[in-house]
Amino acid sequence: MTDSPAKQNPAQHSRGRHAKPPSALSIRWRRLAGRSPGGSRRRASLAGAGAASLALATGLAVFGGVPGLPGGGSEAPRAEVAAHTGRPSPAAAAVRPESVEDPDAVPEAVPYFETRDPEKKVVGHVTDVRRSGDFIRVYTDLGESDENSKPALSLCEWTTQFLKDGGDDEPRVFVHGKSSDNGSVVLANKQSDKDDCEVPETR
Repeated sequence: MTDSPAKQNPAQHSRGRHAKPPSALSIRWRRLAGRSPGGSRRRASLAGAGAASLALATGLAVFGGVPGLPGGGSEAPRAEVAAHTGRPSPAAAAVRPESVEDPDAVPEAVPYFETRDPEKKVVGHVTDVRRSGDFIRVYTDLGESDENSKPALSLCEWTTQFLKDGGDDEPRVFVHGKSSDNGSVVLANKQSDKDDCEVPETR
């Protein structure tokens, strides 16, 4: 009767004769896992946690370089760039109103009149002063009966001097009043160098 060979350690048998012996760290890990209650469950949990950590790290590496995601990429979203630079959007710039000056207006005329009439007894009748070709037209709230009146003639004379002071050698002036048909009548004018601002009688 032949003796059966002695039973070998299953681990050693599975590794084979030329298998590399386990390291000290591997042996210690197995002992700690085997002694703790529910060792197999603990090993499975540790393996799952390791896989989850690896997946999280991979996700951060992938999404970290996508522009527009929080903390990712070197290019910030356009909204954040606009907020930091303070530049208005094209739509906001398109609706921004722009001041348009009236080329026919003569805004400096009334202040000039006021130097001649500080109490504004005459200047108070002026509603507008405009350039019309080679003429300056002074519009007032005076009526038709104020033709050749002192206020009308004064305004004509002041405007003439205003133009001469501005370098105009041939000033031409019309002073207008309101008529009953909502038009404007000429109360005084200067159409030539010899004109004294009075208009011929129309009545």
